[in-house]
Amino acid sequence: MRDKQRRSGIERLDGGARPGDGRGDIRIVISGPPAAPKRERVVSYLPWPVRMFLKLGLPVLGFLAVFVLPNYLDCRNQQASGLYFHGMTVAACTRQSLDGQVRATQKRFEDLARAVGAH
Repeated sequence: MRDKQRRSGIERLDGGARPGDGRGDIRIVISGPPAAPKRERVVSYLPWPVRMFLKLGLPVLGFLAVFVLPNYLDCRNQQASGLYFHGMTVAACTRQSLDGQVRATQKRFEDLARAVGAH
């Protein structure tokens, strides 16, 4: 085999034969079509801290924006309206409302599981 690439078809191995005498081993080589060249992603050119932030930081920011931010803004509005108990902070109010949201969601799932189990 003169070149190092494999291709489909019949090839002659000239390892033990003298050049030009027509003798030598014959091998049938079957291979798939050559793979299409892969396009590199734009992200691969970014430094690793930026890639790490994109993989881990964006989902965390999305979670915070969907679940924590509305509760935080509600607590800020309650503080501005004077609806807090004495000593209540915005952080404590946010934790309390997030806890209530998690408990309500858990109760919905439990009720749904009971309803499915009853049928």
